[in-house]
Amino acid sequence: MIKKGFSAFALLLVCFYACAKKEEAPSGETPAVPAKPAFTPGETVLIPAGEFIFGSSDKETTAFPQQKINLPAFRIDKYEVTNAEYLDFCIKAPYASEGNYRLFFTAEKGRYPVVNITWNDAVAYCKWAGKRLPTEQEWEKAARGADGRRYPWGEKWESGRSNTYEASMRGPTEVTSLDDVSPYGVHDMLGNAQEWIADWYKAYKGATKKDENFGERFRVLRGARWDIYGSKFYLWVRSAALPKALYGYGCRCAKDATAEEAAKGGKTN
Repeated sequence: MIKKGFSAFALLLVCFYACAKKEEAPSGETPAVPAKPAFTPGETVLIPAGEFIFGSSDKETTAFPQQKINLPAFRIDKYEVTNAEYLDFCIKAPYASEGNYRLFFTAEKGRYPVVNITWNDAVAYCKWAGKRLPTEQEWEKAARGADGRRYPWGEKWESGRSNTYEASMRGPTEVTSLDDVSPYGVHDMLGNAQEWIADWYKAYKGATKKDENFGERFRVLRGARWDIYGSKFYLWVRSAALPKALYGYGCRCAKDATAEEAAKGGKTN
């Protein structure tokens, strides 16, 4: 349950966030290119059914071997779960968060990704939202596209596109603020928060590299964050942590495509 001393602040923030979602009518001429993409809380992107390149060809990584995987269509959150969305969940569920997400949270940071939450917190939020955590394969396809690129935008590192160490932000930033966008239009797959994944940290079938942490003790995290060098952190890189570990860990949710979407092969119009 939420403490009474925090309830007034929480209600004020929810009101502020609700007002912020409403788009004001433009006055004068509309700019040709908007400063930031439109933000819709909980919006998902349809990832089409089909093959994609999964993993790495480097035998010295825990992402070996590289392989082609055929996944059915699914949906994944366009943005990382924000502070405002997570606060809304804690109030309405109601839910007592295991992680102290308020350490990174102020009233001005409603659209920043929620961090400092545990794996259980992430699972609980996604379930409340009618979704689930993505699998490693789903996350990687949404990030890399069908062609298995290194970064969301392609093969070559481009400074300033992602909230990693190179950007010098030293903390989370608004989920619509940077051009860290995958081929499917999914944001912040490389930087901002690291994201909890549904899977246990286990070896891929055919792996050659051993890791003493493989098994059912650690949960997978995907992507980098603001204090990790993004230029050296490719989208196939796997991280792992104890389910109750805390720091720059957040989440995004996924869900199965509907029967109608699956019948179309997961293709959008």
